Amino acid sequence: MQNLDDMLTPEEWCKKLRKTGAIVSARALRTKAREHGQFYSIGRAMMLSAKHLEALMSLDASNSEAE
Repeated sequence: MQNLDDMLTPEEWCKKLRKTGAIVSARALRTKAREHGQFYSIGRAMMLSAKHLEALMSLDASNSEAE
């Protein structure tokens, strides 16, 4: 398991991404993470690491290039 310091909730990641100009909803991020198994969970809480987020963005980039 990764260092807990880089673990954030989808809502926290969305706030960080907004600062860079990327508008992503927490719901969309949760859905994508579940679809691809890129998350940790404790009970109902979902946590994403920086590596999870990078993997999800790479998947989106790969899909857009294929189209």
